Amino acid sequence: MSRTLFDTKVMPVTGKMYRYAVSILNDRETAHDVVQECLMKIWKNRKKLPEVKNIESWTMRITRNQCYDWVKVNRYILETDRDINRDDLARTDSSGADEQLLINDQKMFFDKVVNALPRKHREIFHLREVEGLTYQDIAEILSLSLSEVKVTLHRTRQRIRSTMEKIDSYGLAN
Repeated sequence: MSRTLFDTKVMPVTGKMYRYAVSILNDRETAHDVVQECLMKIWKNRKKLPEVKNIESWTMRITRNQCYDWVKVNRYILETDRDINRDDLARTDSSGADEQLLINDQKMFFDKVVNALPRKHREIFHLREVEGLTYQDIAEILSLSLSEVKVTLHRTRQRIRSTMEKIDSYGLAN
């Protein structure tokens, strides 16, 4: 039985690295490639592992940096792919049932609200709510103070809640 780079027995944080890369890049194939590059960097720097206090934070920081390096080099490709993927999702999401349509609409509006957030807010929200990282880990990954992470996350949650309430009340996405 062969193991892949994403086998959690080989490296437990690869799933988080992948989800984080997808949240930044909005493209699964590119995220897969970027995470593979991250794993190669980690392998090349494996002698530093005993010095690393928090391996999860360290690997997530490598992932973040690698994603933003990729974005700098490939910005046009990413924007074009993102537009194509949104069009495809809009065509395939409807199932015909009223309840499913409502759920799809709510998810679509929620995604729009989250994607409209400033990059730092979106990253903090993803790392906390999706990946379940501690405030301290997020602060280390993003090179922020602990209080800045807490305040930003609080404001982000308020902003999302407020915008979603407006959408529910008026049926509009602002």
